[in-house]
Amino acid sequence: MGPPLLYAALYLIVATLVLRWDLRRGGEVLPDFTETVWSLWTLLVFEPTEPFPHTPVARAVFWLTPLAGLFLLAQGVFKIGASLFDLATRREVWTSIMTDMMSGHVVVCGVGHVGYRVIEELCRLGEDVVAIEQNDTKGFLEAVREKGIPVHIGDARRDELLVKVGAKRAKAVVCATSDDLANLEIALDAKRMNPNVRVVMRMFDQRLAGKVGGALGLDQSFSTSALSAPLIAIQATYEGVRAAYRLDDVVRVTAEVTVSASRAEATVMDLEERLPCRIVSRRKHPDESFSPVRPRDVVHAGDTLVVDTAAVDLPAVRFQLG
Repeated sequence: MGPPLLYAALYLIVATLVLRWDLRRGGEVLPDFTETVWSLWTLLVFEPTEPFPHTPVARAVFWLTPLAGLFLLAQGVFKIGASLFDLATRREVWTSIMTDMMSGHVVVCGVGHVGYRVIEELCRLGEDVVAIEQNDTKGFLEAVREKGIPVHIGDARRDELLVKVGAKRAKAVVCATSDDLANLEIALDAKRMNPNVRVVMRMFDQRLAGKVGGALGLDQSFSTSALSAPLIAIQATYEGVRAAYRLDDVVRVTAEVTVSASRAEATVMDLEERLPCRIVSRRKHPDESFSPVRPRDVVHAGDTLVVDTAAVDLPAVRFQLG
C-alpha cells in the first residue's frame, strides 16, 4: 500500500494548492490550509464535508478528487488481492520477512547440484540458511523451498541482493555457482560488506582456487573435482570406502572393516595402539546402525567397524582385523 498512499499524499498537496489558488482568484474566503487538505481528503474517501465551490477550476478539482480516490482504492485492492492470491507474490513477501528475521545465518549462492547438497548438510547441522539462485527454473528450487528455506531469485553479484539476503548479518557466505568469475566477485563483495563473514568459494581449477583464496584473504576455496577425485580413485580400488580426503600430501579414507571370527576380542584402545588407524564407529549386527565407540569398548568377532586411516594403510588394517 506504500505507492498508493504516496500518490494520495502528492495528489492532496497539488490539489490543495490549485484549489486555494482558484478560490483566491475568484475572491472566495480561504479556509486554513490544513482545513483545505482535510476537505479534499474527505472528498477523496467519498465523505465530502464542504459545499460545492463556484469557481470553475475548484469545481473541476471537486469532480476529479473522487475519481482519483476511486482509482487509488482500486489499485490498493488489486495489490492486496494479488498478495493474497498470487503464489509468486506471497512467496516473495514470505521470503523477505523470513530473511529479515535471520542473523548469524549462512548464505548459499547457487542452488545447483553442489549448492543443494551444501544446503542439505547445513540443515542437518541445524543452521539457518538463505539461498540465492539466478534461474527460477532450476530443478532444486522446489526441494529447497520445501525445507522452509527462503530462496531469493536474482544475480548474487548485485550489491542490493546481497544486502537483501542479510550478508552483513550472516556468519558465512558459500559461493557455489558454476561460474568461477561469479563466485570470485560474490566472495569479494561479501568480504567488502562484512569483513568478519566467513567466505567459502567453489572454483573448478584447484590450483587457481588455492592461489586466489590465499591472495585475497578468503577463508576457504575448493574445487569439487579435486575433492571428489581421491574418493573416486579409492572406491575404484577398495570396497566399503565411505569418504576420502587429502591431508597435506596424504590421502586418508574412512572405510568399513569387518572383524573376522578368528580375531580375539580386544578393546578399541588396544586396537588403535597396534594398528595405524582410528576407530570411528561400530555396528554389531547388519540390521543395526553405526554408533560411536569409546576407548574401553570391546570389539567382538563379526563387528563392522568404520576406521579412519591413510589410504596406503587400509590393506594392512583390513588384513590385521579380517
